[in-house]
Amino acid sequence: MLTDSQKIAFAAPNVRRAVVYAALSARPDAKLGEQISGMDRLYFTTDPVRTAMGRLKKVLFPWMVLDFRANPTKTKATCIFDMYLTNGDQSNDEYAKLLGHMRTVRQNSELAKSMSWLKRVATSSSRTVDAGIFDDMFRLHLFGSSQDAFSRSLHQHLFRQIVSTPPTMSLSNELATAVSEIQQTCKDAGFSMKNLGLADSFA
Repeated sequence: MLTDSQKIAFAAPNVRRAVVYAALSARPDAKLGEQISGMDRLYFTTDPVRTAMGRLKKVLFPWMVLDFRANPTKTKATCIFDMYLTNGDQSNDEYAKLLGHMRTVRQNSELAKSMSWLKRVATSSSRTVDAGIFDDMFRLHLFGSSQDAFSRSLHQHLFRQIVSTPPTMSLSNELATAVSEIQQTCKDAGFSMKNLGLADSFA
């Protein structure tokens, strides 16, 4: 049986738009009053635009990695890393390995910029990006970093909220602007807007 994070990560491209709007929508079922949970308390005391954007980025990450795997480029790799992975635990072996890959990606990118167009094209095959450099981070995103069952359940909580939230297409101007910025960043990096569920005009 798929976890909630897997349901989102492997959602078909034609349903990702609805998942995006669900991530951006306010939760209708949060419990208020004395019985309010810690997660719900956090939800209501955090800036709503920041909360919605955090949820959006949670659903976009696996789709960006899958899009990258299908067509790996240095620009996409840099976009994923800069958007999600700049503050990782450097003592973690998987993260340390990713940092090594990213150093190579950035060096190759700078090297290509210093070449003439003809030389850059002729030598491009020597600077290809490994399609699997984010695989470890992808697994952590799906299952969490802990082997403890309770911790893994907590990790799934946010994804469960998104899966159970009815999508609302109406966004505030401030939220629409924030989504447009993410959309433009991903578009500039070469990601498919359909694959990311971001084909709508949010501006």
